[in-house]
Amino acid sequence: MRAATVRAPVLGSGRQLRRPSPGLTLIELIVVVCIVGVSAALLLDRLRFYQEAAEKAAMEYTVGAVKSALQLQVAAMLVKGQGRNIDSLVNVNPVNWLMEPPPGYRGEFRAPQPAVPRGSWYFDATRGELVYVPNLDNHLERLADGSKRLRFRVQLSFEPAEANSGRRVLTGMQVKPVSPYIWF
Repeated sequence: MRAATVRAPVLGSGRQLRRPSPGLTLIELIVVVCIVGVSAALLLDRLRFYQEAAEKAAMEYTVGAVKSALQLQVAAMLVKGQGRNIDSLVNVNPVNWLMEPPPGYRGEFRAPQPAVPRGSWYFDATRGELVYVPNLDNHLERLADGSKRLRFRVQLSFEPAEANSGRRVLTGMQVKPVSPYIWF
């Protein structure tokens, strides 16, 4: 038995047809590169979103640590019998109450808006405010003053002890934002 030979079809010019190669064509390669590029852009956008959310969480953690330190300062003053001096805590730099300053803390300034790098904390000594300058602020709405600097202030609440006594009783203490902010 003889094996049959199969010949490739011949074009009119006498050349044989080429079989397609097993690799990608240029169009297919361009489509793949575009898909990978779009996917990478979406991934980077999501990563930036999560970085900003992590920055907000770290800022809120620092404010929480300052609140705890304020409570400890008030408790220490009450234990020492210095309850009358609690008012003085309003003007003190709250970073001094912490074991170590928060990352990016730049110190005390008397200028209204010092030139500090983004992602920094500083204490505005003239206003008595702890200020945070966000690094990533795409999802932070501008404040009433048009800036994106978050300002926090120690606030103590008092009520009169007795009618006509002139004494006041501490009823609360807080570290509150100077103006409300919306971040996310």
